[in-house]
Amino acid sequence: MMNRILNPLSMAALAMPFLLALQPAMASDPAPVADKAKVTVSPAPSSDDEMSKALTNKISKGSGDIVIRTSDLPVGGSAPATKESKSKPAVKALAKPAEKESHAHHWSYFDGPEGPENWGNLSKDNLACLKGKSQSPININIDRAVKAQLNPIEFIYRPSPLSIIDNGHTVMVNYGEGSNLMVDGRQYRLIQFHFHKPSEEAINGERTDMVAHLVHQHHDGSLAVVAVLMSTIKPASSRKFWWGDDSIKENAFINTLWNNVPLVKGKTETPGVMIDINQMLPADKNYFTYMGSLTTPPCSENVLWLVLKNPIYVSEDQVKNFDRMYPMNARPLQPRGDRLVKETKDR
Repeated sequence: MMNRILNPLSMAALAMPFLLALQPAMASDPAPVADKAKVTVSPAPSSDDEMSKALTNKISKGSGDIVIRTSDLPVGGSAPATKESKSKPAVKALAKPAEKESHAHHWSYFDGPEGPENWGNLSKDNLACLKGKSQSPININIDRAVKAQLNPIEFIYRPSPLSIIDNGHTVMVNYGEGSNLMVDGRQYRLIQFHFHKPSEEAINGERTDMVAHLVHQHHDGSLAVVAVLMSTIKPASSRKFWWGDDSIKENAFINTLWNNVPLVKGKTETPGVMIDINQMLPADKNYFTYMGSLTTPPCSENVLWLVLKNPIYVSEDQVKNFDRMYPMNARPLQPRGDRLVKETKDR
């Protein structure tokens, strides 16, 4: 009888050490999983701090290659939690102005449904063309420009392999990396340059034969455009001498470009020729400056404009050659409004 009563208690007593012995073993089962997780997380190959330091070092080297590209992101490009990954969509959005000549909605420079007056109606992306308050180009009235001691533009250009395309709106050259300009302590990388006939900007109501627009981008995505006026007419002081004359001869740099324009629109040619954009800058680099926009859809604003006061000279034949491709590809002048235009004082 006593054995039957004590038997369950003794069974429980006997089971207790067994259960206690089991608990450490059960607690230790998850350990391999925890260790495995620890091994996976601990290396942290691309932390935010490391990414930030890498980009800062890249910029501080002054190599000119400072625009944030996919190469600045970790290999694989996923890393959804990193700051750079979060900013990737913004980088794509900012890249559009640099490739502003290519758009899904067809537009033209001539009157009609696709002309400048209707650019803003072609797409909601082009709303600034219609509603913007700081549009380009404008007429620069010298008498109303504020004369100021502006910092000189520092052109830090190097030669580049020629990459040229006729994109259906203009002739455009995509420039190689490593060429920059400095304006008020900000560095902009030269992305591309292209041409308009006649010049889009006017000085005292007059447009020159053509203009080259040099498009630059800061690493934050903001744009700066240098306008290099092109003329077939030298100043009135020009005169002939008995040993010859100083009439305008063909511009060698422009000849190189026109000789290599692709036969097919939309096709990029890389003929293995080196070019140097410094050859397209005038000796006198005084300038006008104002805040404006892109002159083609989507007409994005907050673009820094730097219009060189002195033109470069090209021959009439060179202008006629461009005319055979694009007789007119200049946007109409836009209201200046209350915008401030500054002009460098003659040095």
